[in-house]
Amino acid sequence: MPLGPAVVCLGFFDGVHKGHIALLRQGKQASDKLGLPLYVHTYDVPPASLIKLNSATAELTPLAEKARLLMDAGADRVVVSHFDDALMHTTGEAFFRNVLINQLGARHLIIGFDHRFGYRGDMDADQLSALCKAEGVGLNVVPAVMTDTGQLISSSAIRDALRLGNINLAEDMMGRAPSADLVKRMQATAHHVQNQTIDGGHKA
Repeated sequence: MPLGPAVVCLGFFDGVHKGHIALLRQGKQASDKLGLPLYVHTYDVPPASLIKLNSATAELTPLAEKARLLMDAGADRVVVSHFDDALMHTTGEAFFRNVLINQLGARHLIIGFDHRFGYRGDMDADQLSALCKAEGVGLNVVPAVMTDTGQLISSSAIRDALRLGNINLAEDMMGRAPSADLVKRMQATAHHVQNQTIDGGHKA
């Protein structure tokens, strides 16, 4: 039995930065227009942690903090899928039908311009647009969100800024000051990566 009908924003939403807030803002507009609740769909672990086994991703926001930030930004419900091997091998169309339509009751979707889902990212914005049109589901594709200096806002850009000690840039992209704990964690991962690189070169 579906949870919806609802408007659903898709993404991993690590950091809940200004780009993510733009998705929720459009989601809220759609939910108000349609008279439906706004759901945010995310995952319990970074998909990259399974897709690329040797690329552990240091998360900006643990799940509980992420859910709180998303609710504060206007979500009525945060729906978390367990990302495992079975889900990783699910095609985009199967995910669309089984999860988004059958489980969440999605009537309108909101995605970022570069969002992909499904096995090996087989569902991109253009393919999803065609599928939504065929199934009578609304879709908003949110364009890139940039800083005032023209830098693309993304979770990876925020990680890089924090690792390099550029706290002002990270704050600009996040729309809030990063916590001392977050700064410490990101700089610790930078030190770990540097040590791995040095050790690897020594062993070679």
